[in-house]
Amino acid sequence: MTMSYKDTYAAWSAALKGTEYEGELTQIGADDALCEDSFYKPLEFGTAGMRGTIGLGTNRMNIFTVRQATKGLADYINEIGGADRGVAIAYDSRLYSDRFALETALVLCQNGVKVYLYECLHSVPQLSYAVLKLGCIAGVVITASHNPPQYNGYKVYGEDGGQLAVEDAATVTGYIEKITDIFSVAPMEQKAAEEAGLLHFIGKEIDEQYYQDVLSVCINRSAIDAQKDSLNIVYTPLHGTGNIPVRTVLGRLGFQHLYVVKEQELPDPKFPTVSAPNPEDPAAFVLATELANQVGADMLLATDPDCDRLGVAVRQKDGSFQVLTGNQIGVLLLDYILSQKTGDRKGDEFVVKSIVSTEMADVIAAHYGVELRRVLTGFKFIAEQIKLSERTGKGTFLFGFEESFGYLSGTFVRDKDACIAATLTTEMACYYAEKGMNLYDALCALYEKYGYFDEKVLSKTLAGKEGIAKIQGAVKTVRANAPKEIAGYPITAYADYLLQKQVNCATGEESAITLPKSDVLSYQIDGGSFILRPSGTEPKLKAYLSASGKTQAEADEKFDKLVTAVSALMDELTK
Repeated sequence: MTMSYKDTYAAWSAALKGTEYEGELTQIGADDALCEDSFYKPLEFGTAGMRGTIGLGTNRMNIFTVRQATKGLADYINEIGGADRGVAIAYDSRLYSDRFALETALVLCQNGVKVYLYECLHSVPQLSYAVLKLGCIAGVVITASHNPPQYNGYKVYGEDGGQLAVEDAATVTGYIEKITDIFSVAPMEQKAAEEAGLLHFIGKEIDEQYYQDVLSVCINRSAIDAQKDSLNIVYTPLHGTGNIPVRTVLGRLGFQHLYVVKEQELPDPKFPTVSAPNPEDPAAFVLATELANQVGADMLLATDPDCDRLGVAVRQKDGSFQVLTGNQIGVLLLDYILSQKTGDRKGDEFVVKSIVSTEMADVIAAHYGVELRRVLTGFKFIAEQIKLSERTGKGTFLFGFEESFGYLSGTFVRDKDACIAATLTTEMACYYAEKGMNLYDALCALYEKYGYFDEKVLSKTLAGKEGIAKIQGAVKTVRANAPKEIAGYPITAYADYLLQKQVNCATGEESAITLPKSDVLSYQIDGGSFILRPSGTEPKLKAYLSASGKTQAEADEKFDKLVTAVSALMDELTK
């Protein structure tokens, strides 16, 4: 029988009576809405692991939910016989990240699983790299990526270095659900774990190997050598893990004018200089812009706390900075990589993008005669395409990206990597600088060549139990009442990724979608689209809008109408 949130709260209060947690539990119990949100359900372990607000409760990130998840992971690893191969663990700069990482390590050790733990904070891509380099059966990163400071999370990786596959995550969830007493999960003592040969620490040699491999993704070192003394760059790690790896790699490439935003240089779990440490948000560049104006910088780079997302801003002719979108950075990198690799391709190369990313990528890939694969949102699905190509011996991965500022080139990391992206972006800036262009000039040239594309993500944040219900209800409402037009433009086709079908509205012809099931609805108009989905990591309803045209004016007119119509639709759905 399912316990009510009040019963669950009472059980926690009894179990933790007389401990350091008693006071916090008393405060939670005095606020019924907070108590319900903290205890009405378990924190979901999904395909991206867990992510939630820090605090006590079953629906929160705390040492007890971390221990429970880790026990489930340990049981899974022992079932498949992977204990001796071990688990690599990293953590970011967030509140309690180091504590959660150690708890994870010691619960694994208690269950006979070998652990390789980073001794200080490291990025998501460095963890992915370590899993592959050390031959681990799995990996864990304690991070909530770019979420606000009150969040933390628990991401699990498979033996390929990519996030845990859907079916494996479901198996781990099954083991977690079997743990009926969350307080029965105990960690091993650290000294005992070390003496037993179960707990090992990852040394700097892995960092060095990672830096060497990142440097190997460079395509045109001569362009860097020609501009490294003149290109002026400001970088901010936004209080996260990117400071050392990004500056190390760019420093080794020889950039003489690389400035870091001092106020955001050091790790700080409160992220005091930003509302959220998210390079997708132009507000993240405020301090970087101030420094850039002092030092005369040409370009700004920003990475999020776990250094898997990269934001870029470029100085305009009027002295202001233009913040590029994730789609714009993606198509710039895609065109650059494909144009530079034209002479040495084997003919089996492919690139990957998520279904919510710009259609401009399709046009660019077609221009170069390179296969473009579309996958569901989540970089794990891009990593799965790399794994598939290795398993079948068919296809050579060149580049993958998501509109949410995630990019990857190379196969030695299996998640988005802001250090790799920063390396290629600065190289690309050098290449265009030789031609008298900056990255925004280059983007405009791509629009002239391939057509004009406008994109935007609209989102509605709806927190708490009621908010989640509204988000789920909104998507169900649209699914049950499929629109025939949007902004006056007739729907020409639609796709329902949960029902795994797509329909041509003109002919009524229906065809199957072969991607895994996902709660996503996509509607096409002539030269545009909008896609609706609930966020997988935040309490948000998201709509992805796109419009294209032969001229900027044509694209803008269509796009502005779409934004107005879909904004009104989202307001109606969530009121």
